[in-house]
Amino acid sequence: MTFQNLQWLYLAVPLLLLMAVLRFWRRHYWGHSLVEQIGEHLGALNPILRLPTLLEALAVGFLLVALLGPVYPFVLNRIERGGLQIMIVLDLSQSMEEGMQRRGTPPPPRPPQTPAGTPVRAASKMEAVKASAAEFVKKRPGDAIGLVVFSNNSYLVTPATFDHDSMTDYLRMVNVQTLVNEGFTAIGEGLGMANNFFRFTREQGRRAKGEVIILFSDGDNNYGRDPLKEVETGRQEGRRIYFIGVALEPGASQQIADAVHTTGGRYFDVSNPRHLDEAMEEINHLEKGRFITLQLIRHQPAYFIFVMLALGCLALRMLLNGIPHFVELS
Repeated sequence: MTFQNLQWLYLAVPLLLLMAVLRFWRRHYWGHSLVEQIGEHLGALNPILRLPTLLEALAVGFLLVALLGPVYPFVLNRIERGGLQIMIVLDLSQSMEEGMQRRGTPPPPRPPQTPAGTPVRAASKMEAVKASAAEFVKKRPGDAIGLVVFSNNSYLVTPATFDHDSMTDYLRMVNVQTLVNEGFTAIGEGLGMANNFFRFTREQGRRAKGEVIILFSDGDNNYGRDPLKEVETGRQEGRRIYFIGVALEPGASQQIADAVHTTGGRYFDVSNPRHLDEAMEEINHLEKGRFITLQLIRHQPAYFIFVMLALGCLALRMLLNGIPHFVELS
């Protein structure tokens, strides 16, 4: 513990010394001369009867310490928040720029016309995923949410954070042009990056009761590490993985879809923006939990401890006035 207002000592110490001198300078005397003759037979004053004076001195001392501004240099607080650590893993392969329509299915209806007669461009897979994910983030104010993107390789765009405004800004900025020089779909790399992040946060002492991965992809894994091994790693470390197949071809990534169930997660096969929103809404209802983190606070005030002690001494001093033996007679 340190003190921030030591300059008060220059005023308080002389004042206390003056009060002590005035206190002991007073002479107590007996009102009758005969009492002086039997004074030595009465003996000294019982030390217990000096308790009120001791309490007054302690109260003044505690208030002086509080006046000096005591603070704790470092305090580590354990904070428990409602929510989870959620990592969104987003596929940035070039096929995500296509519209949300599977091959072999009937073409979508003709796009609506603007007042000027120009057709409105249908939402691509990427636009639909980003809009749905941003709406999901708004519904989870108590969660720490992060973003990983991947194509040939995986990249941590933002760690799991409670600053959802910044996280949503990053989500809006990323698109297929972000990794334009990469063209594969390395689902295992994306899952591996999310697993590594959660493992790192645990090593730093920031343990979460719930860790969730939400994977968006529109194709088969065709590059990088084995996604099934990463799903198994997530399962062993207590992580739930949700896989949202965005307009996947029949049978594509089926092994991954089957494997995520072992983690306690689910697979969602979505073919249009409405199905995508329904999948995210179901995840929102399924996932509940608590998130525990540690917060380091510098220079936390501690004066209130000494103020409470001083008030306690004064309160006890007032209670002693109700006992006849402690009433000071003059």
